[in-house]
Amino acid sequence: MNKGLTITGGVVTGIFLLLAVVGMALSGSAGENLENVDDDPTPYYTESVDGNATFTYIDEDRKGSVAFQVLVSLDYVDSDEDGFVDGCSNYTVTVTDEDGTDVTNDVINRGCIFDEWTEEDQMHEGLVISAYVCETIFSKSDCKINEKYTVSVTDSNNESVDFTLFDNDAYLVVITDGWGSLLGGMGLSSVACCCGMPVGLILLIIGLAIGGPQPQVQMVNQFHMPVGNQVPVIGQMPTPVGQMQVPVGQVMTTPDVAEQSMIDVHQQQFQEPPSDS
Repeated sequence: MNKGLTITGGVVTGIFLLLAVVGMALSGSAGENLENVDDDPTPYYTESVDGNATFTYIDEDRKGSVAFQVLVSLDYVDSDEDGFVDGCSNYTVTVTDEDGTDVTNDVINRGCIFDEWTEEDQMHEGLVISAYVCETIFSKSDCKINEKYTVSVTDSNNESVDFTLFDNDAYLVVITDGWGSLLGGMGLSSVACCCGMPVGLILLIIGLAIGGPQPQVQMVNQFHMPVGNQVPVIGQMPTPVGQMQVPVGQVMTTPDVAEQSMIDVHQQQFQEPPSDS
């Protein structure tokens, strides 16, 4: 067993297992909250009075706001196939600030666009979006925080037309908060189960399967050559003949006659010049 790899695999698996449990808990809580969410848009509609409706622009997180929608009563059709709802261009939308200054060009984006998907699934049944006011996330409308704006709608004869103002930003906050928690919990669980835990388990299995580091063995290749009647000793180099070294603590002894004769004969073989034969 490789102890280091096994511990690492166990720690990684434990961490992502904990994240998976947390993600599932968040998903369950968000799911319960979504069941209690009232997605009825009715509270976010404001009916105009004499063709006028006033709202206050609020951007609590200072990251922008989705537009207020100016809704007029029209059939959602495009018979001439020009990309716009028939008759929508006959309405004129005007916006003024608290001082009565016309700020239409600074805060409004035209609507009336026809879309086949919207035709099949309309949120505002029987109503068409004629204009968007204070759209600061997807466009650069110049709306001031806590400023009150008054919206007016007139027809081609310059007569006031009743309309409905929809606070799309406030409605989406309610919907997206619940869905955001649900998707966040599901995403955390998915990442932990699909990526983190398998990696940790693989490391754990490999750590259990392979062995730890092997001890190193020193190979000794040096030997002592015997001198006289001595026994070879590992770890020392052989001493050349004629250069005998006396071990520390021992007295050098004179070789006997037989040993001396053998040494003399050996030396003569290498000292005499070679013969002419």
